[in-house]
Amino acid sequence: MKVPLTILIIFFGMHSLLAQEFIKPVPKNTAPPLNAYDSVMLSGLPELKAIPVLKSSELPSYLNNAELPYYRPIYQQVSSECGQVSGIAYNFTYEINRLRDLPANLEENQYPPHFPFNFMNGGHGWHGVSYFHSFEILRTLGCPSVESYGGMAAGGDSRWMTGYDDYYDAMKNRIRTVYQIKVGSPEGLMTLKHWLHNHLDGSAIGGVASFYSNSPWNPKLLADTTPDGGKHVIVNWNGDPTHSMTIVGYNDSIRWDYNSDGQYTNNIDINGDGDVNMKDWEIGGLLFADGWGSGINFADSGLCYMMYKTLAEKTWEGGIWNHAVHVLDVKDLETPLLTAKIQLEHTRRGMLRIQCGVSSTPGDTLPEYIIGFPVFNFQGGSQYMQGGISPEENKTIEFGLDITPLLGYINTDSDNQFFLIVEERDPDSLAEGSINYFSVTDYSNEYPAAFYSSDPVVQITNNGFTYASVLIPTDLDIMKIKTSGLPPAVVGEPYVFQMQSEGGTPPRQWHLVKQTTEEVFTQEISAQGTYMEPDNWSYGNIPYPLPFSFPVYENLYDTIYIHPGGFIMFEDTQYPWPYLYDEQLLIRNTACLAPFLCRWLTYDTASGQGIWVHETEDQLSIRWKGEIDDYNYWPVVEFSLSLNAEGEIIFIYGSEIETRRVNWSCGISEGNNLNYHFPYIEDQALIIPDYAVKLRTIPLPLYLSLNEDGLLSGIPENYYQQVDLNFCVE
Repeated sequence: MKVPLTILIIFFGMHSLLAQEFIKPVPKNTAPPLNAYDSVMLSGLPELKAIPVLKSSELPSYLNNAELPYYRPIYQQVSSECGQVSGIAYNFTYEINRLRDLPANLEENQYPPHFPFNFMNGGHGWHGVSYFHSFEILRTLGCPSVESYGGMAAGGDSRWMTGYDDYYDAMKNRIRTVYQIKVGSPEGLMTLKHWLHNHLDGSAIGGVASFYSNSPWNPKLLADTTPDGGKHVIVNWNGDPTHSMTIVGYNDSIRWDYNSDGQYTNNIDINGDGDVNMKDWEIGGLLFADGWGSGINFADSGLCYMMYKTLAEKTWEGGIWNHAVHVLDVKDLETPLLTAKIQLEHTRRGMLRIQCGVSSTPGDTLPEYIIGFPVFNFQGGSQYMQGGISPEENKTIEFGLDITPLLGYINTDSDNQFFLIVEERDPDSLAEGSINYFSVTDYSNEYPAAFYSSDPVVQITNNGFTYASVLIPTDLDIMKIKTSGLPPAVVGEPYVFQMQSEGGTPPRQWHLVKQTTEEVFTQEISAQGTYMEPDNWSYGNIPYPLPFSFPVYENLYDTIYIHPGGFIMFEDTQYPWPYLYDEQLLIRNTACLAPFLCRWLTYDTASGQGIWVHETEDQLSIRWKGEIDDYNYWPVVEFSLSLNAEGEIIFIYGSEIETRRVNWSCGISEGNNLNYHFPYIEDQALIIPDYAVKLRTIPLPLYLSLNEDGLLSGIPENYYQQVDLNFCVE
């Protein structure tokens, strides 16, 4: 029996960013939806594990990669940028110099933490920023060198860099992705040690890793009679995970007598929980670097040990955040294929969002597809574009953006109209500004070609959208999928087909993209349910076994974890991220269902707020009722999530919510930054009571798999009548 397969092809220019991740269709003759910018990465990051051949190889008992020329000199951070010091100044600088074999003691080979920090710090640097957000900037925009930026923190906490050439140079310094290593077990620790020693690929030189915990304010001294006696060590982390540091090595011989029995052991139940595991280890530790406080004068010339035991402990029991460390896959030299050069003038940058788009029909006045960015996105506060409220020239900024993903949506048979979209949210008419110029440069051929918008200086529309556009011819050297259809599959027989692409530059990575249906209707929220309470209203969750197996794309789940933050997950993973400022960022990279994910959601249980669960044989409903704890908006909100045995996901809202007055998001995700869906309700300015949305993920044939090289294979066991498959290649 043959199974007919059809194919829906998504193709785009050769680039590390998946165009599917960033691009959203815009209905013709309407303004672009007010969706938050699409993001990449994070808490559900892909996990690295050691391959068997490395697991059996020998490792040295001591390692310190901070001694290598790729690790920049330790210095003292100047603000709240610890996440960027760890993630950018130490981790990224080391990894990219290791790959390029360059010394890190030169400013031309160092990378400033304040470049990404200043886009996300609120405009004044008064709060920290998670390195997860900065890693997204590293992937989509890149980072200039310290030499280009003018220093590690040149211009302070408010400065935004100006100058297209510096932004273009930044685009060459990128990461491909971020991985996490779960280090709460001996197996995970061994993976980390192999990463530090040989980069998990047998290299002669290994890597470094970043992690979150509390600040190292409580170091002890190793006993003089033990290995490395007199050196500083953290034996437990006290407090919330508000600080980031960088792991540079390890020492299997250091030791600490936790139970004061005069012995140093890893095989005795010292905490009395009945199990012997890493929580009982008294021997061995990691070596980390920190730039907070005293810089090079911290601990032992900026370095300190932390016991292996702390990797296994929960955060509130003295452990690191989420038992995880984070490592970077960097690119040698990135060359964008298509960029935008923009000069803007504005008096309040926090009121602006910059997007770019394309229409395959020349002369169109609105784009068909738009992309957003993790920068210039309602950020930076009430300041001029370059920062501050003086001098006058700081109102104007020139910058560049990599718009290569738009190549996936051009018409190769005609010219294409490319757009700059400036959205201003200024209901009180407090600010003013203009688009001074906009151009697009094509780097896909031997010589760059710039195309300039013929639009004159355009005043930015108050509290609305402003557009500039440029027409670009079709001679772009882009990558596209050649395969236009698939051969039929025969039930019970092996199916193998190689997808084909052309253009661009190898290597390429292929993906199957899964779809979601959405239906909007009205339904009153149900007050039924049993009151449930998490183990911790800030960090905890409520484990709940489902009365049926529930599908999210091809994954079947039997247990959910209900979070007070307005969503459910399918793993017992700690939430929130340290310094979370982008809810979409979490949804896209975490397997979750989120009717109203909001970090400001709190509960006054004494006044009848909380979480309730109602279960029947074929349906489970969860209802949240809390209040937004924001300084200028504090409504009571009520919403619910229902799952049924047929695979339907239903969000119901029982209260009015002015969505643009609070940072929130809603959506569903497989957690791989590829398969996710944000309902259109997220674009609306106002949610009214009884608004409901029904979502259903469309499963792919279970027998089919696609590897990174584009080989589609499997053995069909059942007959499928007409299956649409969506492909993308990067």
